[in-house]
Amino acid sequence: MVVRLMSELRLSEEDAFELIMSVLKAANKPLTTGDIDGEIKKRFVSCPDRLPILLNRLRLRGLVKGQLSIERKGWVWWIETKG
Repeated sequence: MVVRLMSELRLSEEDAFELIMSVLKAANKPLTTGDIDGEIKKRFVSCPDRLPILLNRLRLRGLVKGQLSIERKGWVWWIETKG
């Protein structure tokens, strides 16, 4: 028998954006989509849409940068710091 002790909180899109941004800011380095997903899961929350879609929406808004990384075998995401 499987008992689920903690259920995931489902975030609104804006709350998911804030969480993604805070994960990227705290990392202070580019993270893969999988890295970001792992950090989100540690908080027992789920996003309202698939993570790559949310990351792309943030990229289109100009809030995060992203590019394909052959070395890391997937997309990497970061926030450009000013200065």
